[in-house]
Amino acid sequence: MRYLIQFQINIFALAVLGVLLLFMHSMHIRTFSGVLIRRVSLAAAVAIIDEPLTWIFDRAQFPGAYFLEYGTNVLLFLIGPVIGGLLMSYVDYRLFHDTRRIRKLWYYQGASLLTALLLLINIGYPVYFSVNRQTNGYGSGPWKMLHYVILASLYAYMLFLILRHRKRTSPKEIALYSIFLFFPIIGMVTQLIDSRVHFSWTSIVLAVLVMYVFLETVPSHVDYLTSLYNRRSFDSHLKYLVQDGKPFGLLVFDLNSFKQINDRFGHKIGDEVLVGFASALRQTFSRDGIAARLGGDEFAAFIHTTDQDERVAKLQRLLATSKHKHIRNLNFSYGFVAYENGMTDETLYTIADSNMYACKRMMKQQMQR
Repeated sequence: MRYLIQFQINIFALAVLGVLLLFMHSMHIRTFSGVLIRRVSLAAAVAIIDEPLTWIFDRAQFPGAYFLEYGTNVLLFLIGPVIGGLLMSYVDYRLFHDTRRIRKLWYYQGASLLTALLLLINIGYPVYFSVNRQTNGYGSGPWKMLHYVILASLYAYMLFLILRHRKRTSPKEIALYSIFLFFPIIGMVTQLIDSRVHFSWTSIVLAVLVMYVFLETVPSHVDYLTSLYNRRSFDSHLKYLVQDGKPFGLLVFDLNSFKQINDRFGHKIGDEVLVGFASALRQTFSRDGIAARLGGDEFAAFIHTTDQDERVAKLQRLLATSKHKHIRNLNFSYGFVAYENGMTDETLYTIADSNMYACKRMMKQQMQR
């Protein structure tokens, strides 16, 4: 009972991991990042089970108790850098999307190999810890702090990699990486201050939850490719604004000649164009508007001001300064409508869509002259 109370946070964390692993196992679609999260989860589960055992076997007197106490402590020292390397691999993959790069870097397990070497040395020269053969009591070694330095260096490099390649990801992802980096560091510091506070592995579970919930599961209201709001969100928000009755404007966009780009250069380039346009749209309307992808090459945005012409001009400037040739040369048609009392959501969208097609016809006529 004493150990149940002492390690109740470990039991709770293990239960959370169990539910998460069952949920991930039920998913039929497999991804490399998902595989990495499962490996982190399994390693954390091993650590959560192993940590109480090191305390249970400490000073226990029965045949084999010494080897159990020594072995569980070896595993506990080794599992930390293993988890750190897997977390590092996850961040690297999210930044570069290159499995060969991860494998070439041995899943960032260099710290694990160094720790394994030090644990081999520890057998003859107790640098990390010792176990008294008579009392079976655990004792810290003179180099124990080195273990925490190695772990801290992993997380420090992770932060460096994120900041160095921050342009490869979104500000939201950078914030999430910072949060899940924060949990293991706090857990490690807490354990350093008081070894009886068993928060280090629970903090890993919190990090795994942050990764899976916010990075691996695509929200139902967001378009997967562009990360803009999707058609369902657009319809719901449009209905809400109409019911609210306050002034707003709706812009509908369509990319000109997008089909030709797709047919000539392939879907990869086509996707890059969609993502690039979505990024420019987000920057244009992020201050006080909302942007959505309606499907294909059709987009929309809500505004609560009357500066739609300035917004469109800003969008054109952002596209013109892109480093991507096809985005830089991209042009679009758009239609605008301002909400008036008595309009329905269907009426608003129909008018904006009709205005967009009128703009498209006018642009075609100008090109034919």
